[in-house]
Amino acid sequence: MSVTDVDPTTGESTPHRSTSPTDRYTPRQILVGVAIGVLLLQLGFITSYVAAFHQPTPRDIPIAVVADPGLPAGTDRQVVDRLNAIAGHPVQARVAATTYQVRTLISDREVMGGYLVAASGPDTLITASGAGSSAATALEDIFTRVDAAQGRTFDVRDEVPVGIHDNRGLSGFYLSIGWVVGGYLLAAAIGLLIGAPRTLREAGLHTALMAVYALLSGFLGALIAANLLGTFTGHLLPLSLLGAGVVFATGMFTMGLRALIGILAVPLAILIFVVLGNPSAGGAFGSNVLPEFYAAIGSWITPGAGTEGVRSIVYFHGTGVGQPIVTLVTYALVGLVTVFACTARTARRGRVH
Repeated sequence: MSVTDVDPTTGESTPHRSTSPTDRYTPRQILVGVAIGVLLLQLGFITSYVAAFHQPTPRDIPIAVVADPGLPAGTDRQVVDRLNAIAGHPVQARVAATTYQVRTLISDREVMGGYLVAASGPDTLITASGAGSSAATALEDIFTRVDAAQGRTFDVRDEVPVGIHDNRGLSGFYLSIGWVVGGYLLAAAIGLLIGAPRTLREAGLHTALMAVYALLSGFLGALIAANLLGTFTGHLLPLSLLGAGVVFATGMFTMGLRALIGILAVPLAILIFVVLGNPSAGGAFGSNVLPEFYAAIGSWITPGAGTEGVRSIVYFHGTGVGQPIVTLVTYALVGLVTVFACTARTARRGRVH
């Protein structure tokens, strides 16, 4: 249906031309603006990834130390003090009473490794590559240097190894990235092709579409990873629910940005989820080897929430999934509130005019 205006001087109807924020600029200005915007995103991408990955340095990796009963009293405390005094603080050591307690602390995700000081023979370094292969590798490097200085040797025992089809534990990261990309791409497509909702009914339809898409893509992504490729066999349902949460949270947040700031929502979503979210997600390098800025933001952006959620489900029976759930619920709620609040304001303005 076409919309017409009435010329007050002639009384004739003329087609109504819709306006957009770009109408005030010439095509040349728009092209230059788009090129500059893309260039800034590209440089941001390069800067962010290189800054995050160019020099991974272990920092405060939590470990537990236990000494054999045959060693002098206080040996474990001496080892802990010596480890915590290493320049740069690559580990954060604590005393454990028994090897069983070390394993329990790892399962509860309170530490990422353990060190068993033997009365005779080699010591034992316990790692958990399922919690992050970069941290496990870093612990081996650290204790290689420490034991070389002390004239000792150690064996490595991986308490929570990554799956045989999960090379370096990266499959969960790539699965999460796939979910995130689907969420913001659908939201961006709706915004660019249809626009922000103008009525609460349209807002409800857009939200319902995102919810259905999230459930479907969450399930299909989990199906591919868990069943078709056999990477995470036996975790189809919880991974499907996690995936639906990642997609819905990412998509609704992007839709909220679209309703709030218009077409600038697309580059802003890319900045948040790709430029900042991907390198901080803990995929190739975990939070304990990333620069502090990326370590701080990683768990509060949906790629990191998805990556950590997959690890928690697959390797730790759900322990640690609380933080990812909080992050996803927060993004989803912010997106929902923004979409409906902005739509309600638009609808009121439409009624006034």
